[in-house]
Amino acid sequence: VADSFNALDVDGCTSTNDTVLLLSSGKAGPVDQAALERAVTEACADLAGQMAGDAEGATKVVRFTVVGAHDDEEATAGARYVSRSQLVKCSWYGNDPYWGRIASDLGSCGIAFDQALVSISYGGVTVCRGGVEIDHDRAAVTAHMAGRHLEITADLGLGAGRGTILTNDLTHDYVDENMGTS
Repeated sequence: VADSFNALDVDGCTSTNDTVLLLSSGKAGPVDQAALERAVTEACADLAGQMAGDAEGATKVVRFTVVGAHDDEEATAGARYVSRSQLVKCSWYGNDPYWGRIASDLGSCGIAFDQALVSISYGGVTVCRGGVEIDHDRAAVTAHMAGRHLEITADLGLGAGRGTILTNDLTHDYVDENMGTS
């Protein structure tokens, strides 16, 4: 679950029913351990992706990755912090590649950060390098942002650390579903 359910973060809140169980009767007999691990890993990743897409009001499934951190723990902490940012999540809903907010959140989340080294890309198109916007294919970024699945990467340029969080956008429907009225 480390790279599937535990890498899923819709709003930073733990649900009262967040549980993963795997049961087996043993009737199949002996199985290849590596094949079983691959199958379970793939099933968990698929289910986590479905959960991100089915989250309250979600219109986008976002895979936000931080690379170039000092270590994997810092990368994951940065990715989780950005993925919980209401401003960033709203920008994804609005199809706005708001890279400055991502850089700001990474710079304020308590991990090693040097603005002069950071670069951010949307769908493989780098929009900022060295902490400033660069010339890029705006049409490609716009098309990517309009899609259901977003791949966004922030490279901190500091090391080999890597972490990914699966999340989604923040929409009007999220508010409506969580108002507590029926």
